[in-house]
Amino acid sequence: MPDSHALLSPSGSHRWLNCPPSARMEEGVPDTQTAYTMEGTLAHAWCAKKLKEALGQDTSHEEAEIASLSSFWTPDMDSYTDAYAEAVLGLWEESKRKTPDAKLLVEVRLDFSEYIPESFGTSDAVIVADRTLTVIDFKYGKGVAVGAKDNTQMMIYALGALLRFRDEYDIREVDMHIHQPRLQSYPSSSIPAEALMEWAGRVLRPAAEEAWEGRGEPHPGGHCRFCRAKALCGAMADLAKASMEADPEPSLLGAEALAALLPVAEAAAVWAKAVQDAALSRAVNGEPVPGYKLVAGRSVRRVTDQEALLDALVCAGYDRATLVRPAELRSIGELEKAVGGKKKFATIAAQWLEKPEGKPALVPESDTRPAISQSAADDLAALEMN
Repeated sequence: MPDSHALLSPSGSHRWLNCPPSARMEEGVPDTQTAYTMEGTLAHAWCAKKLKEALGQDTSHEEAEIASLSSFWTPDMDSYTDAYAEAVLGLWEESKRKTPDAKLLVEVRLDFSEYIPESFGTSDAVIVADRTLTVIDFKYGKGVAVGAKDNTQMMIYALGALLRFRDEYDIREVDMHIHQPRLQSYPSSSIPAEALMEWAGRVLRPAAEEAWEGRGEPHPGGHCRFCRAKALCGAMADLAKASMEADPEPSLLGAEALAALLPVAEAAAVWAKAVQDAALSRAVNGEPVPGYKLVAGRSVRRVTDQEALLDALVCAGYDRATLVRPAELRSIGELEKAVGGKKKFATIAAQWLEKPEGKPALVPESDTRPAISQSAADDLAALEMN
């Protein structure tokens, strides 16, 4: 994984293309690491290591990263990263059947500065061959399924690879693949190389120049979810205020009106949580927040020595059987770890497992998951009520 990030990075392009001022607004806000990002970094390192081993390349950098993040490893990470490596190698084999000297590049650093000021990034995997350039991106998150069509991060990676190899190969088409195994999501999309270059000149370059200079109007929306500056953004505050001033009787609104409010409501909810977190962080770091004070939150009593307490209660005359819970089976996740991973556990336990349908969720039509029928939605709603 890269050790540094460009101001206008491909991963943040969904934000700065929609809201050019956001890039400069984020500059002074630290990018905090979470357990989820560290877990993702470890999974990416495993992906790179497995591909490089298949290519006979040095993996010392990946091994050092894996060692430093070993506490975030889980058994199912092995199967997920194995599947990714197999998928990438399979795509490479397909390319070699058409172009024998097709190249597979792993964790390849690409330069986009011809279209985006001082921008660079690292693509997980790129396959270069005549006629078709293939870009593959590994996503370890399980919160939101990422689509491939019109995915600006993937298009920028593809642009960087096209610029780098267009004189060496006759590239006519660009294929973009996303591998998001924890959601069983593997979308792909294609774009003619000529159309990609046209988009880069017509859309990407002007927006990137505007973002680099900090110009343009802020445009809050769903792309603000991962913006580090959202809590301090005046445009987000205005949007939240507008959402509160909407019709106070949602039951009187029709489906079209509700559909128009959904993006506003989502952005307002994200902004409100960010404001609360930012205010708490400042207060904890010693900066007073006018009208508010820090207090101890709710806490739960806990036993410091269970065996000692149990002995004391038994000595006081209470029946041990009434004080101790009967043994119970551990959670599925814990059982998978205990037996050494998802595959081994599934082999043993398949006949005693079931995965019920999740409750209905309303998402944009661009979401890659298939829509459920109205009858299925009614059945799920009935189950929720029982």
